[in-house]
Amino acid sequence: MEIREIVLGLQKFFSDINPFFLGSLVFIFGAVFGSFINVLIYRLPLEIDIIYKPSFCPKCNNPIKWHHNIPIFSYIFLKGKCYYCSNPIPISYLIIELFSGFSFLGFYILFGITWDFFVLCLFFIISLPVLVIDLKHHIIPDELSVGGTILGIILGILHNFIGFQNNSNITINFFDSLFGILVGLLIFGSIYFLSLWIFRKEGMGMGDVKFATTIGAFLGSYPAIIAFLLSFIYGSIIGIFITVFKRLKNYKKIKAFSLLKDYSLSIDYLTSIVKSYVYESELDQLKSSYIAFGPYMVLGAWTSIFFSNFIVDFFVGGII
Repeated sequence: MEIREIVLGLQKFFSDINPFFLGSLVFIFGAVFGSFINVLIYRLPLEIDIIYKPSFCPKCNNPIKWHHNIPIFSYIFLKGKCYYCSNPIPISYLIIELFSGFSFLGFYILFGITWDFFVLCLFFIISLPVLVIDLKHHIIPDELSVGGTILGIILGILHNFIGFQNNSNITINFFDSLFGILVGLLIFGSIYFLSLWIFRKEGMGMGDVKFATTIGAFLGSYPAIIAFLLSFIYGSIIGIFITVFKRLKNYKKIKAFSLLKDYSLSIDYLTSIVKSYVYESELDQLKSSYIAFGPYMVLGAWTSIFFSNFIVDFFVGGII
């Protein structure tokens, strides 16, 4: 009861602050956490310490001074270049800081300074690095997946003590978090082990299985199921577009090679070129390429957080 009273007191305190001023603070904090997300994206795949090692330039390894590390402003004032070596700083750093600031601000506008706001911000800090890292490196670090699962369980326990009604489908309670974890393990673990048994290869990375437990821990059982179904739908749709794009790319290469006929080369020679450089290399790459499924899981989770109740009402209501 004391925890609930403290939280209610904090909510009352924040509600008395000017909304514009508080929204500005929220945006700033979002940008600061966006800078931390950039650290996670760069360092976790390289297994570089994210706590004690100070910020440094990846090109010249010089430590970055605090006034060169202010989110958004430092990038603008330094004109997107390192102060020491003048190497360009990727624009993605600025984009992520801006995106994080506006996302935090959006959560604040929707829910105010509430339980939903804090938990959505925490899930954002976990899920955005998962999306980017899996796209770039085809891995999901345990620090995000396993750590996210543990954090989701802790939030579920806290939610039991606080007892607030959620406005979004996230961290319902401790037991629902556990059920969500079991659902994630059952669905993605089955895909993983059945693929090993039937096809003798991984149909899905173990990182995806671990991240499924994170989604389950934060969303609970039925919103997690919807998130997983949506992730498969997103993956299928985008996968079709990628496959068509690669086929069209191969077609353009074949057409380019056909122009070699004008140089009176033998048909056998032309055929060998096409087979070696188009069909075999591109199709083998297509067959063996790893599809980063983490981004689709993130998209499915965020869709479920805000729309799972609407989705269930739409389909179940239509049936009833």
